[in-house]
Amino acid sequence: MLRMLPRSAFTSLVLIFLAPAASVRPNGLPFRRRRAAGVAHLSCFWIALFLHGCAQVVREAKTDYVRVRSAIRSSDIEITLENSFVEKYKNRASIDVAFTVDKSDRRPHPAFLDGDLHIAGRAPRIGLPIVAEIKNADQDPGAVDLIRRVAGRAEPLRLAGAWRLWPEHVGTAPEIQGEYVPPGDLTNPDHVFEIHPVTRVDDKNLVDSLHPVEGYSPGRADAVFRSLQGISCQIVPTEATTTIVTVKGQLNDVEFLLEIADEGRQVAEDGTFVNAAVLDLKGNQLAESVRMVFLRDTPPARALSGLRRGDRLHAFGLPRIDLSTVSWRIRNSKGNPELLNLSLPYEIVVVGVYTDRS
Repeated sequence: MLRMLPRSAFTSLVLIFLAPAASVRPNGLPFRRRRAAGVAHLSCFWIALFLHGCAQVVREAKTDYVRVRSAIRSSDIEITLENSFVEKYKNRASIDVAFTVDKSDRRPHPAFLDGDLHIAGRAPRIGLPIVAEIKNADQDPGAVDLIRRVAGRAEPLRLAGAWRLWPEHVGTAPEIQGEYVPPGDLTNPDHVFEIHPVTRVDDKNLVDSLHPVEGYSPGRADAVFRSLQGISCQIVPTEATTTIVTVKGQLNDVEFLLEIADEGRQVAEDGTFVNAAVLDLKGNQLAESVRMVFLRDTPPARALSGLRRGDRLHAFGLPRIDLSTVSWRIRNSKGNPELLNLSLPYEIVVVGVYTDRS
C-alpha cells in the first residue's frame, strides 16, 4: 500500500508519525516523555518503510521533518563560541577529546537511514552538548560494544573525529560554549556540535569507515548547494567570544562531484584543505570554489593524494560552519562592517568517495 501513495501524501504520513516529538505539549506531558513516545512510534514505522524499500522517500520525509520541527520553534539559533576555540580549530580537520558517553543507540541505524551509530555525551574541551556519529558502524561491532559498555557510567574514553558545527538538530535555547552541560538521556538531543564522523574510539581505529553507505541516498547536489549558498548569518564578535546567529534546520549531507582548483593545498597535522568547484552528477557547476576537508589517513584522503588541477572526485560530504572564514570576517570587519552580515560560511567534510572516478 505504501508504494501506491504519492510522494507528497507519503511524506505527510511520515510527518504524522514524527509529530509527537515536535507538537504542542499534549495533556501536560513533559517534552522528554513525548519525544520518547515519538521515537517508539518512529522506530516501528522505519521498519515498515525498510521492508517496502522506500529509502528515497524516507530521506525526503526526514528533511521535511527537520524543517517542520524548526518552523514550530523560532527560526534562528544563536551559537556562542570562545574565540580561543575558533582560532585553535579553524584550520584543523578534527578534534580529539576525553568524551563521556551519556547515551548511545542500541544498534546502528539501518543502511537506508545512514548506517550511523549516534552517541550523545560531553567533553570539557568542547563545552557544548555533543552528538558523535560512527559511520558504517555495523562494520565495527567492537567499537559499538565499547561505546555501549561505558554509556551512562561517567567513564570518559578517548574519542576523535571531524569536528562539526552545524545548525541542523537545534532547539530554542542559545548554544553557549562553556556553560554547564548536564548528562542527557537522549541519543540525539538538541545540539549544534558533532564529532562526525568518528575516526577513533580509545585504541580502535575507525578511519576506514569513511566510505559511502551502501543503500543510503544523500541529498541531491543541486538542492543542497542552492540552500547552502543562501543561509542568512550575523556574526557578533566580542573580546572573548564570537556569536553566530543563523537559521536552523539546515540540510545535512550531499552527494556531488568536486573538481580540484589550481590554488595550493593547505596541509594540517590532521588533514588537508583543498579548494574545489562543486558540480552536480551531470557535471553542471553549482559553486565555483568551496573549501573541502579531508581527514588524514582516511579513504577520501588517499583518493585525493594523486589528483591535480581539473581532476574530479565523486564524493559524499557533510557541511560544517567554516570557522576560518568566520575568523577572517571578524579581523577585516573594522573597515567593512557588512562582512559580519554575509551568508553563513561553510565547508564540506568529505566522508566518502564513490568508486567511479569522474
